[in-house]
Amino acid sequence: MFLRTLHVGIRFLQIALPVTACLFFTPTSRAEDALPSWNDGPTKRSIVSFVRKVTDQDSPDFVPPSERIAVFDNDGTLWSEQPMYVQAFFVFDRVKAMAADRPEWRTSEPYASVLEGDGQQALSGDREALVKLLMETHAGMTAKEFETIARRWIASARHPKTGKLFTEMVYQPMLEMLDYLRANHFKTFIVSGGGIEFIRPWSETVYGIPAEQVLGSRIESKFEIRDGVPVIVRVKKIEFINDHEGKPVGIRAHIGRRPIMAFGNSDGDFEMMQWTTAGDGPRMGVLVHHTDADREWAYDRESAVGRLARGLDEGPELGWTIVDMKKDWNTIHPDVTSQASGTVDEALIGSWLAEDIAGRGVVDRAQSTLTISPDGTVNGSTSVNRYSGKAETDNGQIRLGPLAMTRRAGPPALMDQEAKFTSALREATSYRIDEKGLLCLIGESGDVLLRFSKTKPSR
Repeated sequence: MFLRTLHVGIRFLQIALPVTACLFFTPTSRAEDALPSWNDGPTKRSIVSFVRKVTDQDSPDFVPPSERIAVFDNDGTLWSEQPMYVQAFFVFDRVKAMAADRPEWRTSEPYASVLEGDGQQALSGDREALVKLLMETHAGMTAKEFETIARRWIASARHPKTGKLFTEMVYQPMLEMLDYLRANHFKTFIVSGGGIEFIRPWSETVYGIPAEQVLGSRIESKFEIRDGVPVIVRVKKIEFINDHEGKPVGIRAHIGRRPIMAFGNSDGDFEMMQWTTAGDGPRMGVLVHHTDADREWAYDRESAVGRLARGLDEGPELGWTIVDMKKDWNTIHPDVTSQASGTVDEALIGSWLAEDIAGRGVVDRAQSTLTISPDGTVNGSTSVNRYSGKAETDNGQIRLGPLAMTRRAGPPALMDQEAKFTSALREATSYRIDEKGLLCLIGESGDVLLRFSKTKPSR
């Protein structure tokens, strides 16, 4: 991890993004195992044992659902943070995109180093320079404008080493963990040093965590009327750093309850885990130790990103579980069996909510969704499970699939609706936008299989 001054700047370089990612675990013969990507051993057994005892009403350690709060760091815990934080890549690309209108950047640091391709030099400056870099690329616009820029970037931005979309660099075992906990009536929160506006646009699609369950660092915002329209404007000033001691403070202010489980990977998560596990009753802290240089990275004490030293030294004494990535995970990233390619009709791009399935409406409060990105990536929820795949369109024709899904069970009515919904997605051969702006997916017979309304992004 960088020195504290640099750490503040870089960690807060994460204030925007949205996503298209594969949020599934590949179907296996171990479908009954909620954590198939975790090898059987002391680590997995300790987590499962903890969840069982806090959810067993006959156990002296039973915790009511309202108190089952689990918090997760994002970078290095839910997705990759090497060779540097994802948002740093976003910042660099923003500088390059904005440079044509700011010729003075060619001779002014830290912009000049970015434009010359020397990212390390750009990030080696003092805190003032780093904050300036952040503010120039992330503020001075409305929240909606910022979200749009970030969504477009993440739809095609790829990791420099693997060539995968950054949102394919999520950790399959942790996706399973999120599903496992929610299946046991836990409420899952992201508590990140990255920006709250960075994570919120895509957290539900990628992790199943809605925007209101995301905590992050913040820059100031203000309300304005622009051209008669009320908007939220992002101001060039840091409001709160949600890292180290800021994490428990943010949890208390935002959630109002002390978690019973905390997941992290670096010393930036130490205070969050320390506060979580110091509470009364059953508590569990889990640290992800990056030990797999072949499938991912091996780093800890000397790393400039995600430094882990204090956690390794003091965590075991505090009773925390240390995940050995190489030993405990049989899979690192999701198996992306279908890569989106090409483009889709611009009218389809965005997030859609199912209003009717097979002419029978939808179950009340059971939201089935479809999100289509510019590169054809498809993600969504059936209200029980999440799915991922691709879309191809051509002059009103459409093909959705193949689709990969998580494997959670739900009430019979919802599972029946899920079967009809996913079947309709696969059977759709054409589409149209009707006079009310609804997206209609149509089968070979000409019947409308699904109707979706467009969901509005936050302004």
